[in-house]
Amino acid sequence: MKNFKKVIFTILPLLALTLLFSCKKDDPETPAGTEGKNFKFTVTVNGVEDQDYVSFVFVGATLDNAKTIWKVNGVTKSNETAISLGKNDFIGATKTYIIESTTPLRLVTTSQQCLNPGATNPSYKVSFKAEVDGEVVTNDQNFNVTYTTDYTHKYDY
Repeated sequence: MKNFKKVIFTILPLLALTLLFSCKKDDPETPAGTEGKNFKFTVTVNGVEDQDYVSFVFVGATLDNAKTIWKVNGVTKSNETAISLGKNDFIGATKTYIIESTTPLRLVTTSQQCLNPGATNPSYKVSFKAEVDGEVVTNDQNFNVTYTTDYTHKYDY
């Protein structure tokens, strides 16, 4: 019995110390992969006409589910988590749009589709640039949309 007590009093403190030092404290830092990123997209469409089809969509999600997350050409879009640009946005004087996040975003999905049925306009040009935290990640410049070549992409950043 004496040896049993000796073993217990030796093993229990060692076991307690082992458990104490093997437990990892919760790290107060943000877990990897969940940091927000700043986004900037530049879209230019030149030569589009009424019969052409143009669609650019940007959808973002924040870390805190905020609803005002975009500005377009410097104007903040209140309560909008998605931005959509169509043919009519490029027929007027404005040919280039800069879409920027107003707050760091968890993720962004973009979709682009530009078609030319070829009725009267043989082609038009599309440029699409995406920057994440200041680094260019997509840079499609002066893509020629014709009757046989469309510009159709979906990107997740």
